Amino acid sequence: MPTTNLSETIDFNGQEFFVGLDVHKKSWSVTVRSLNHQVAHFTQPPSAKALHKTLQTKFTGGKFYCAYEAGFCGTGYHEQLCKMGITNIIVHAADIPQTDKQKKNKTDLHDSRSIAEHLEKGNLRGIHVLSREQQELRSLFRLRESAVRDVTRSNNRLKSFMLYYNIEIPKTVTASSFLSKRALEWLGNLELNSQAGTLTKENLIQQLQHQRTRLGNITKLLRKQMQTQHSKAYRLLLSVPGYGAITAAALLTEIGCFERFDDPDDYTGYLGIMPWNDSSGETLRTKGIQPRCNKHLRPLLIEAAWTAIRTAPEIFAYYSRHAAKDNKHAIVKVARKLALIARGVVLKGGKYQAYYLQKKQQGKQEQGNGSQKPAA
Repeated sequence: MPTTNLSETIDFNGQEFFVGLDVHKKSWSVTVRSLNHQVAHFTQPPSAKALHKTLQTKFTGGKFYCAYEAGFCGTGYHEQLCKMGITNIIVHAADIPQTDKQKKNKTDLHDSRSIAEHLEKGNLRGIHVLSREQQELRSLFRLRESAVRDVTRSNNRLKSFMLYYNIEIPKTVTASSFLSKRALEWLGNLELNSQAGTLTKENLIQQLQHQRTRLGNITKLLRKQMQTQHSKAYRLLLSVPGYGAITAAALLTEIGCFERFDDPDDYTGYLGIMPWNDSSGETLRTKGIQPRCNKHLRPLLIEAAWTAIRTAPEIFAYYSRHAAKDNKHAIVKVARKLALIARGVVLKGGKYQAYYLQKKQQGKQEQGNGSQKPAA
């Protein structure tokens, strides 16, 4: 009896397929589009290998483009998909165009469908993906940030305990509210009315001391890694007014490579020290700094700006020209100027020089005056 082979696969050699992923911890929602039509939608386990196998089985020979939102899963799936021959990008969730109807009717199917549709239309732009080594270095810096928060929490717990029981440190021991090593020694010798109170106080002191020791160790490791992996750029950034070891390390770990920014406005926009506009017709409104930014960098840059105006006369002069209108806006201008200086010294490979622009302009003027010959 004759048989019919219905399992023969169709060859999609060279045809482009656009895949939108809505990535979750336990499952992926996948939508596939091609030639302006949705050709597949399915849910699968969270596995790049399983997705590649499914796509190769259903659309043999196709050329696949994929995208998913940046989130908890980092860039591990991105690296796996690229190794398997799938062109993948990671997009910022706020950069995916959405209608009001889509915002009010949000499901995994709609999210993956929207990503696939805009990917096919070319409306999506992927974020910059750092190398694995650079991401691990950035994790060390962010670990230090969490250690700073732990120190602050432990310090506040101990101060709250002291405030509750009206324990005041003598001014002969410390002249500030900061719980110094000498202040902790004084507290350690203080006996409360009961053993339970004394034990609570001792544990709070030990917790604060432990967190400070941990913070110091992480800071030493971070500085060592900076001197090993980014030694030249690290030294150059330390020459910028107001920039210390932590601010320099923050820029190098979070940005990685300054060459990734072709436009200075893109660079300052990423740092969140660029104003944003809300204009319509003849109405022009310039608002404050952008709410979207790298939250790990902007506070450090503002703090560095306050330090710079106290230590560098040329930076203070720049601040003074703008502080008359609004000192808060002026300090952001200083932070932006210092960030551009930091980018410049790293790209040019030279240390910061005070009054460099004035000297350069004077040199051009002198050269121009020297080239003018006196009349006969």
